[in-house]
Amino acid sequence: MSDQLETFNQLAEGDALIELLKVCSSQVWARSVLAQRPFSDKRALLTASDKAWQLTHEADWLEAFDGHPKIGDAQALQAGPESMAMQEQGQVNAAKDSTRKTLARLNQVYLEQFGFIFIICASGRSAEEMLCVLEQSLSRSRVDELQRAASEQSKIMTRRLQAWFD
Repeated sequence: MSDQLETFNQLAEGDALIELLKVCSSQVWARSVLAQRPFSDKRALLTASDKAWQLTHEADWLEAFDGHPKIGDAQALQAGPESMAMQEQGQVNAAKDSTRKTLARLNQVYLEQFGFIFIICASGRSAEEMLCVLEQSLSRSRVDELQRAASEQSKIMTRRLQAWFD
């Protein structure tokens, strides 16, 4: 068991909830994971996370999405190298200015069209790749986009939880 997981298992309920809400801001997800504590290892935690995410619905997904900055959000990326936004989407800073501007513009179009921000697991993806997915997403239905975004949210949570073991 990792030191981080052992520490998490021993936290008071309120403190453990705060840690989970840093991973995903859905209360339903966080409370469901919390209820499955203690965890014996990484696999048990990731399984609990997956099970908890399966219990969520649209309102929970939207709550989770609200916990994210927009892809390429200049203010979020200026928070410094230790910020979660910079760790997950810092490659946007290396993109061409035109790519960053297009991301910002289409993020706003997306928000107006679907009523929630564009969600993508940015780790390991270039700004150009994310822009391509964003452009394709704009031609999809809201139902399809909610499903795609919920799937991406699940990937983000898994990466964040796995980081507890690195």
